Amino acid sequence: MTYDELVTNIRNYTEVDANVFSNSVINTFITMAENQILREIDLDVFKLEVAGNMTSGNKFLAAPSDILTHRYMMITVAGDQIFLDFRDTSFMKEYWADGTDTGVPKYYSVWDQNTFYVAPTPAQSYTVELGYIYRPTQLSSTNPTTWISNNAPEALLYACLIQAYSYTKGPREMLQYFRQSYKEAIQGLGVEQQGRRRRDEYRDGMLRIPLKSESPGP
Repeated sequence: MTYDELVTNIRNYTEVDANVFSNSVINTFITMAENQILREIDLDVFKLEVAGNMTSGNKFLAAPSDILTHRYMMITVAGDQIFLDFRDTSFMKEYWADGTDTGVPKYYSVWDQNTFYVAPTPAQSYTVELGYIYRPTQLSSTNPTTWISNNAPEALLYACLIQAYSYTKGPREMLQYFRQSYKEAIQGLGVEQQGRRRRDEYRDGMLRIPLKSESPGP
């Protein structure tokens, strides 16, 4: 589904014209819909791992500019890779209240949208590997198709319609219908993702559907 097709579908489903649902309003729906999809399901296509460095005495680590949600953080200590445990900031402040002593980091948290916070404060520089879900370029008039619009058009449309009906305070039963339709679409996408991760054609062979055949007779 292209951007223009999505815009047309939103207006047709809601019976609201461009005077109310201008392109800028619909672009906001698309932003919120895409973010909802990306937060609710781990799509392999949007997973990244990047390398960086913690510096000695600095408890803060810059987050990638395109990060949507983090998945894991690990550091290399004497050649061994160690995963840090994720905790909230209040735990970090209580656990490492002083903050002046240093050591090997064990925990990390989100300080703000641009920064991670680690504890203990690094005693030396460490190589860091961060796994995260990145925010892809949004569907728009200048980017008319995306992975989501091509591979999960139903989920995208229903997520946008949820935003549209919330915006106009439309009939409650229609809003419930689109929420249920979105839920079913996102579940189907999730099953598809899980199936891709479970099967390996080399080990499992190609997926085959058994067909009934008539027994040979005289």
